[in-house]
Formats: sequence, structure tokens, C-alpha cells
Amino acid sequence: MKHIKAIVCDWAGTTVDFGCMAPAKVFVDVFARQGIDISLAEARRPMGLAKRDHIEALLREPAIVARWKTRFGRAPDAADSDFLYGRLEPQLAETVVRHNDLIPGTLGLQQWCRDSGIGFGSTTGYVASMMKNIVGAVAARGFVPDCIVSSDEVPAGRPAPFMVFENMKRMNVYPASRMVKLGDTAADMGEGRNAGMWCVGFTLSGNETGLTRDELERLPETDRQACANRAADRLRAAGAHCVCDGIWDVIPLLEQIDRQMQ
Repeated sequence: MKHIKAIVCDWAGTTVDFGCMAPAKVFVDVFARQGIDISLAEARRPMGLAKRDHIEALLREPAIVARWKTRFGRAPDAADSDFLYGRLEPQLAETVVRHNDLIPGTLGLQQWCRDSGIGFGSTTGYVASMMKNIVGAVAARGFVPDCIVSSDEVPAGRPAPFMVFENMKRMNVYPASRMVKLGDTAADMGEGRNAGMWCVGFTLSGNETGLTRDELERLPETDRQACANRAADRLRAAGAHCVCDGIWDVIPLLEQIDRQMQ
């Protein structure tokens, strides 16, 4: 490798929690407890944002606002956002413990980065208190990024670039144009683009397809390809320079990007 100095990975749907299942299910449940039904597809739409921002984005969705008005006779406000987030954070902190299996290829990429002298950082929409429940478990399996930055450690989460900038500072790596962002959401691509990075989107392992590994493997090949194509279109529209199915396929793309860097 001649040019790439570091990669920065997302967590859920990119390196852990195949299908990005934990946050999606918790958002649906938190709203359901207030008598508001939202679909998994609706819950996934703002995925990748800081979780408080995610709540606020859902409360701006016209269809959800309409349901809220029907249920409570008024539109949701800032107090409702605070209330929902207060219910979300402890439930999600508990749920992520059950959804921290490593996605195949994660340890291989980590070792490739170490062998290549490339920094291996990470950002997440989870807050630091949630990450405490994940970091120790995955470290026991060998996953130890050089840097972990949570959304509450910076002025603003994705798509703002500040978590990436904090990675650069902690790893002493620059410029961003020699770094690559890996993720499974539109917000990941926005984060990388706003930081000035190359961006690679994952189509099948995370939020855009939203299936567990077993569910994905049971799909007929034509359906699987259709899922990949839909996800690829959304990720490219959000700023991905290139896409692949998941982290297990990314090393050849990184080698290609390295050749294209000036």
C-alpha cells in the first residue's frame, strides 16, 4: 500500500451485528410503548445518525407525525424527543450486548491493516455508555480498533465529520484524502464525504438490506442481488465512491482505491 494511511469503520452493520438489528428493533419498540406503530423500514431510514438525532428525524417524518397527532391530538415536540430518548438509551444499551457478533471479515481486515501499516479507526452512532457493553466483548474475540469515537464525544454526530476528525487526532493520521470510510448507511457516506475521505458502502451486511446473516443466506440469489442493487443505489446516491457486499469483500476495493490516490 502506497497511499492509504487509515480506514475508519462504522460498528453496527459494518463490523458487528450483521443486519444492524439491535438499533432498528429498539426504535420500533420504544415508539410502540407510546402507542405509535412504526415499521422497521421507517426505523431504519435515519440509521447511522447519533441516536438522539435519529429520534428527532423520526419525529419529523410526516407519516409518523400524523400518527402522533391521532394518538395525542398534537404534533410531537422537543419534550417528546427527550422522553423517547430517555427510554431508548437504557434499552439499547442492554440490547446491544445480545447483538455484538463480529461480521465475517472484520478480523481479517484488522490484520491486513496492521500488516500494511494502516491505521484502523472507528466511529459509531452509539454513545460511549452503550459502547462499554460492546467493546470488552469484541476485544475478547480479537477486535481491537486503534480508535473508537462515539457520537456523544464530539459536537455533532453523522453526517458531520467530527468523529472522523477525532480519529485523525487520536491516531495522528492525516490528510483525510488519504483515508477511507467504511459503512453501511447513508449517514456513514455523508460523514466520510464531509471529512474529505474516500467512502465505501456495504450493501448486504447492514442497515440498507436489514437481514440477519441466516436470513440473507436463505434468499434466492436473484432476490439477494436485487437487495444488493437497491442498497448500492442508495449508498452511491449518498456519496459512496464504491460499494461491496460487506467487509469480507473490501480489501480488493481498498487496493484499487490506493492505486487511484494521487
